[in-house]
Amino acid sequence: MKRLIAGLFCLLVFTAGSGFADELKDASDRLQPLTERIAKISAGKAADYSKSQLATAQETLGAVKAAIAAKNGPLALQKAELVDLQLTIAEAKGAEMEAAEQLVLRRAELKKLEAQFDQLLQTGGK
Repeated sequence: MKRLIAGLFCLLVFTAGSGFADELKDASDRLQPLTERIAKISAGKAADYSKSQLATAQETLGAVKAAIAAKNGPLALQKAELVDLQLTIAEAKGAEMEAAEQLVLRRAELKKLEAQFDQLLQTGGK
């Protein structure tokens, strides 16, 4: 009976250990794409609008690297997912601010065209 319990315990420990190894590998695999994504966003126009989100994502990426170095797979994977979310927020904020800029430009263009149209109506189309 003791052998059976000891065998089950060893199997459980082995299974849990391999699960942590899988999480560590998943986090390591996500590290490079996240780094490239940060570089891409930082080089784009979105960087102007979402500096604080990018800085936070960069800090969290450091936490991912630290967790990988400490062989803490679950924490590394959790932090990698957090970086992914932070980058999505940064991209969304950048897109929102770009759209707001475009809206301002379009409104100015519309006002100019309305003024031209009013002037044309006042002159009677001549």
